Amino acid sequence: MTENKKLPVTELDRFMPVWHFREYHSLRIDAPTEAVIQAAQEATWKEAPVARFFLLFTRNEIKGETRILDQFAADGQTVLSVGGNEFVYGGIGSDEGPHQPERPMAEAYRDFEEPGYTKVGFNVRYADGVLSSETRIYATDTETRNRFGRYWMIIRGPSGLTRKALLKAIKQRVQAG
Repeated sequence: MTENKKLPVTELDRFMPVWHFREYHSLRIDAPTEAVIQAAQEATWKEAPVARFFLLFTRNEIKGETRILDQFAADGQTVLSVGGNEFVYGGIGSDEGPHQPERPMAEAYRDFEEPGYTKVGFNVRYADGVLSSETRIYATDTETRNRFGRYWMIIRGPSGLTRKALLKAIKQRVQAG
């Protein structure tokens, strides 16, 4: 299990304070928070062709005009928190597919521990002139963690390029006004 580094307190920290796998990407943007958040909400896959290309390998049918953050919510990622300067998405899954808890995901997500599952959480956040995206994965048992670790070795690179493309699309949208 990875010990959390002293990062700024985020909504993602509230939902997933402990994780096994993580990636973090950021870039600087000199713009008002409202402009960056609006650009994040409006950025489309057409503006992030590298990300769209990699996601095609996961059999996602992604249309260029679809808003990126809307797609994450539609693809089984649940919106855990939206507000202020951060969007947080999360999902729980296993080899059999996504898990839908009996109570709302935002309530059940943090404490879910049933063996055989992975929890994925990620955010898009703008604070102090830095736009960032962090992805965290937590496996609920050792066997699942080992299996996911092998998968992570394969997908971490494309996942990182996808997140970087998302951040770049948002920045370009902000700069275009």
